[in-house]
Amino acid sequence: MKSKQMAKLLICLGIMLCIFLLKIYSNFIWRENSDKKHVEDVVHIWTIHGDTANVLRKVVKEYEGNNPNIEFDITVYKNEVYQAAVNNALMTDNLPDMFFWWGFSKLERLVDADMVYDITLELEKNQDIIEGGKDAFTFDGKTYALPLYGWTASLFCNQRIFEQNNLEYPTDYSQFVSTIRELQEKKEIPMITGAKEGWLSSLYYMSLVQGEETGKNIFQAVKNNALFLTPQFTDATYKLYNLVNLKAWQDNYLESDAYNEAYSFAQGNGAMLYYGSWATTLIEGESSKIKEDVAVIPFPNGNNMEGIGGFVDTFVINKEGVIPKKVDLINMYIDIMHEMSDLIVNEIGGGIPVYRDQRIDAQRFPLLYACWEINKNRKLYPAYDQIMSEELSAQYYLLLNELMAGEIAQEEFIEGLMLQ
Repeated sequence: MKSKQMAKLLICLGIMLCIFLLKIYSNFIWRENSDKKHVEDVVHIWTIHGDTANVLRKVVKEYEGNNPNIEFDITVYKNEVYQAAVNNALMTDNLPDMFFWWGFSKLERLVDADMVYDITLELEKNQDIIEGGKDAFTFDGKTYALPLYGWTASLFCNQRIFEQNNLEYPTDYSQFVSTIRELQEKKEIPMITGAKEGWLSSLYYMSLVQGEETGKNIFQAVKNNALFLTPQFTDATYKLYNLVNLKAWQDNYLESDAYNEAYSFAQGNGAMLYYGSWATTLIEGESSKIKEDVAVIPFPNGNNMEGIGGFVDTFVINKEGVIPKKVDLINMYIDIMHEMSDLIVNEIGGGIPVYRDQRIDAQRFPLLYACWEINKNRKLYPAYDQIMSEELSAQYYLLLNELMAGEIAQEEFIEGLMLQ
């Protein structure tokens, strides 16, 4: 009896041992593809929420499929906290290998801190970018990033409202003011804006400055603040202050953010919207009620040679990260930037072409195409926060918010800029 029990016990132990060995063996043979045994490099990337993040994910997923030795770790931040996150990483030496950023003064600050990799040599054979496309990322003859896409500021007009009220599109400031008054008399909302975000209010001021004289003068004014006292800037400030007094925008414009007001315009609210070209993704989107009834015109400042926009959005390489250590990874950066740009411009209609082989499909994206056509032969100047120092930019936006709220007059606005 005891011998039978012992035999059964030995059989059970044998079966358990076989199962255990089979499990070990099968795990060894059939281990999941996600096992990191063959991964040589993990590239950490930070970016902002939105189309840029979505396109980045798509491109790197395809890249991982073709390059199993590379893995990407992507962190996405909300736009309003992103700059603070990068600034904190700068101070604590915790920057990722590659991260979304902007050109001109914002990038120059990182270059001066010796935090960004110089890709000049790797770009010597790459002549695919249009003239001026790398200006925002080039300092002292060295290039530190590639552009993702371009943007321009345009005035979007609700054709139905203009036609119903027998109005012409304005071409200069005087006509602009007259149009606003006529729309008000007809009980229409003349303009839609979101002054909660200073950059949208800044579009108005920058274009009014260009209406007085060349936009190039801002580069001198930020170096010599006394130039803000010249008629170009004081007259532009008066004109913006005049729009505030006219109550040109919807009642809640001070509490409204930019996205919601672009959406509101797309729903048929308001006769005009002054915005960046990326608003076309909303105005031409499936939820838009006016996508067949929108005209795109330049801001009516009388300056037909210049505009607001350019190429400033990019990703940069951390000089101390993993990418500069291998030529293949630097080439990876160049390839990914080009592929992302193609998707943004050609597939989702989110930006203006920056590579010579890119074209906007006029049938799929008629409004974006119109923005491009209006501005492609103009000299485009970047947003002021790309030109100003961080301190002056902060002061500028504070003063601009107060001016838009009617809390200060034009004299106080100019005096505030002089304090820097």
